Amino acid sequence: MHNLHAKNNLACIILTGGLSSRMESHKALLPFSLHQNFLQHIIEVYQQAGLKEIIVVKNKEIDFAGLESEINGISTVNNCFPEKGRLYSIQLGLLAAPDAGFCFIQNIDTPFVTTKIIHQLAEHKACADYISPEFNGKGGHPVLLSASILKTIAGLIDYTQTLRDVLAGFSRYKIPTTDEQCTLNINTKEDYEQYFSGYKTHRA
Repeated sequence: MHNLHAKNNLACIILTGGLSSRMESHKALLPFSLHQNFLQHIIEVYQQAGLKEIIVVKNKEIDFAGLESEINGISTVNNCFPEKGRLYSIQLGLLAAPDAGFCFIQNIDTPFVTTKIIHQLAEHKACADYISPEFNGKGGHPVLLSASILKTIAGLIDYTQTLRDVLAGFSRYKIPTTDEQCTLNINTKEDYEQYFSGYKTHRA
């Protein structure tokens, strides 16, 4: 296992600070398989990729009881103002990773991340201000942000913007992939039923 953080000064912020209003339950705790929920699976993938610095920004209402082994050594930050949006959650995560030179932004509702994509993004980190996978012309997840973008986000006070608005002012490098699932978002009960009927594992 390669230590990506030690080699590249990388961190990962897992965002699960939203209200999950369309899902009507916290996405972090949705079963990904018979043995893992979304959060457990995502953490495991990043750890398998060799990433050491992982920060979970969570809605203050999410109860992590029973997940002590998975989050041992991982920073968790409560978002007490989820209505401020994703940029605010990223800011909170960056406070817990002040030395990160590059940072993966991992949404809880895009749980199909793989070690292959993580390594591909890290290998191309110097190619642009941010790196992202792309399937058939459609952008995927996660995105890897450089220090210049992290600094910009850390200084924001206008939370009416979106991450897309911020990234519009920076250069992007696209990593072509054959993995369509990197483009999938699990936002509604219908989405969940479509991809997780029976809680079957989607990754070996």
